[in-house]
Amino acid sequence: MALSAADDEGLGPQLAEAVQIATAESALNVLATKIRIEEDKYDSLPRYQDDQFKEQFRMERSSFEALLKVVGKAIAGAEHHQPIAQVSLPEKLLYTLTLLSGKKSFREVGDSFAISKSSGHEIFKWVTAAFAALMPRYVKWPSDNPCSGRGINKLPGVVGVIDECRIPLKLPVREETGHRQYSTLALQAVCDERSRFLDVHIDVPDVQCILLKSELFERLIDTEEPLMPPHKHLVGEMMYPLLINLMTPYMDKGGELTPCHVRYNRAIHLWNAPAERAFAALMSRFRRLQSLDVSTLELGSIVVSATCMLHNFILDCGEPIEDAILDFEMLPDRHNTMVFGEHGLVNWDHTSAAEKKRDNLVAGFIRK
Repeated sequence: MALSAADDEGLGPQLAEAVQIATAESALNVLATKIRIEEDKYDSLPRYQDDQFKEQFRMERSSFEALLKVVGKAIAGAEHHQPIAQVSLPEKLLYTLTLLSGKKSFREVGDSFAISKSSGHEIFKWVTAAFAALMPRYVKWPSDNPCSGRGINKLPGVVGVIDECRIPLKLPVREETGHRQYSTLALQAVCDERSRFLDVHIDVPDVQCILLKSELFERLIDTEEPLMPPHKHLVGEMMYPLLINLMTPYMDKGGELTPCHVRYNRAIHLWNAPAERAFAALMSRFRRLQSLDVSTLELGSIVVSATCMLHNFILDCGEPIEDAILDFEMLPDRHNTMVFGEHGLVNWDHTSAAEKKRDNLVAGFIRK
């Protein structure tokens, strides 16, 4: 069951309209005056020192000002959908960022912004849905499939690494259709060498890797319009299927691997670092994800999508991931350690071609 990032309580059509307006470049000049008004309101808010601002809102002031412009352009022309009109757009964004960045309650944060708890819930849902609606602009597959990883290892043709992270829910949430309850959400992400998200998929966890339920999987097995040329690929651990464009390690069956196979496996494992760094940055910057308090799975998907959008947006603004903020210990333990072959889904027509490609990659690790 894939979760939509903009389909909670009627928000979808409104945000679709907002995004459509945002992509109409011809309309931007008309909207400039409205955006300047919102920026003036931001200038009238209490001022923070730069380090205080970053600590409070998890981004530099210049990044927030850029974010304000992006959201202002996206919603201009659809202001009638904006809740709590007496609260300015800058205040709405800062209020939501404060909630995302910590574990304070709506009442505690509301006291700082003079926003009631009920109004705060409306604002939070609206702003996170707006961020989620903007995610396709900032989390997208690179058109030219550039290879990266020269700073990681010598494995050629790697576009990125695929991995999965569980987002703990504060209380179990029941699915809308059916009786199952879930205590976590599964976030699947493809990351490049810079720990930037190239693709994300949010779903309920399953025994098998959630790749099989994602659009990315359909694109990876599409032979008519392949996602990447045959010599390029993602890398992932053994819980993922071996595909032409997804290389995985060899299983070690009692010391049968040659030194070349071991070096190849090590090269795959080293690619885990950018994904783990991305997940650690996400959970460290947006600490609300450490115990996400939501009433529906759809709202949980919206909030996680919003943070993924912000993660890439902040990187695009030139802010690097700082080692000082990373807390790898907060990352939930990997729940899915099942080898993909144990799912019983390995007898595919293109498996042999993927195995041949992997063998050729191993040959490159022969030391002359």
